Amino acid sequence: MYDVVKILIIFATILILINRKLNLGLAMIIGAAGLAILYRLSLSALGDVLLTTVTSYTGIQLILALGLIMIMENILRKTETFKEMMGALKSVVRDTRIVLAAPPAIIGMVPSVGGAYFSAPLVEEASSEISITPERKGFINYWFRHIWEYVMPTYPGIILASALTGFPLDKLIVYQLPFAVMVILTGTLFCFRGVNLSNNAPLNQRRRENILKLVVSLLPIGTIILFVAVFRIDIAITMGVVIIALFIYHRYTLRKIVDTFRESISWNILMIIAGVIFFKEMLDATGSVNGISLFFKGTGFPLIILYFMLPFLVGMLTGLTIAFVGATFPLLITLSGGAPDIGHMAFAFASGFTGVMFSPVHMCFVLTGEYFKADRGIIYRYMIIPSSMVMLTAVVMWMVG
Repeated sequence: MYDVVKILIIFATILILINRKLNLGLAMIIGAAGLAILYRLSLSALGDVLLTTVTSYTGIQLILALGLIMIMENILRKTETFKEMMGALKSVVRDTRIVLAAPPAIIGMVPSVGGAYFSAPLVEEASSEISITPERKGFINYWFRHIWEYVMPTYPGIILASALTGFPLDKLIVYQLPFAVMVILTGTLFCFRGVNLSNNAPLNQRRRENILKLVVSLLPIGTIILFVAVFRIDIAITMGVVIIALFIYHRYTLRKIVDTFRESISWNILMIIAGVIFFKEMLDATGSVNGISLFFKGTGFPLIILYFMLPFLVGMLTGLTIAFVGATFPLLITLSGGAPDIGHMAFAFASGFTGVMFSPVHMCFVLTGEYFKADRGIIYRYMIIPSSMVMLTAVVMWMVG
């Protein structure tokens, strides 16, 4: 019970700080400091958390990958590659909904924390000729970015879920496919409400030429998807190689390369990542997540409530799929007597990922809000009905068992 109260206090503090426009990274650092105080963490333990945060391979990889994505976004924007891409897409595809949804959906195939920041300028360019609010752009970018994590075997969350439960990966994908389908359906229904969808781009007779332009402009992104998703090459290494190739192709001088680095890197966003990682490490060090899990285990709640609450809370607290899978699935399997139904575990996955989607520390959500300068509360409001429909689908999967 004490763990629940402490986490609620910290979570409320972070939300208040964010609402007062404090940098999310600083808010997370303050939240982490609050955890250390409430759990009376020793100075040596605090030092270990700081050391782990600074030396974390995941943290270094995320910061490096995101920094490189910012540089690549600058190159593609300054060379008008984005403009060519969206111009060709508008000429080839007449449905504005597809033009808006395609960039985050395509880039979402790559499990990269910085992907939302990468697709955001494409959504911005695609919406340049229609009346649409920053919050609506953010909703479209965020929602369609997360179609594939339920089913794509390139994502570590579903792979870990398969390993922990013992269910074959292909079977788990089949059970979770309805969630991905529902994301697409609800996105189509709700993302574009109140948006003028008329496509005023003139019909172009040179369709084959536009298709070729589209393919060429997509080559940098396609290369990243191919290398990361198929060949499983590290995202930071892949980004570095692609950026070097772009520098050579566009004949960047040394001075221009230096200027591009200086213009591209947002220290504000890198601080956010550092703060989120520090908070996550503090959660691990204090054992607060395990305390919450044990509390709910002892309450005697119906199984379906536990299968929802545990993954949802951990997903919301961490903003990471692999965190709620790793932290709660072993406990849920124990609660089910060691032999869970695959439909129940699919329900738990959907519950946890719903928590991830509503997490204020989810990097895709943070980066989307930062890029569009959107009111995050309004984006949350847009998500309520679509997310409820995904969870309704999950309830059906629970009943199927």
